[in-house]
Amino acid sequence: MNVQQHKKLTDDIWEIAKRLRGPYRPPQYRLVMLPMVVLRRLDCVLEDSIDRVHAEYNRIKAAGTPEKAMERMLARVADPDRKQPLYNTSQYTFARLTAEIWAKVGDA
Repeated sequence: MNVQQHKKLTDDIWEIAKRLRGPYRPPQYRLVMLPMVVLRRLDCVLEDSIDRVHAEYNRIKAAGTPEKAMERMLARVADPDRKQPLYNTSQYTFARLTAEIWAKVGDA
């Protein structure tokens, strides 16, 4: 990466940070942004499996499957190669949540 590209990328990142910061003072910024970045990263990691996991969750919940068994089953549906279970049973993703918020803003 050349110096000009690096400078442009750095400027773009800082501009985005300024926009995201909004009404927060600099000491408060880390308290809001770090958790949001972590949540967004998890959302990206789980994006490919969210629909499969949610469908399986509804199916096994309706069948009365015990909670311990649900964890193992959902972990396999999400990613059979992952050593630690990581899945989301919520219907929300960042994309769905923002779409719902924008729809409500449009109705107001």
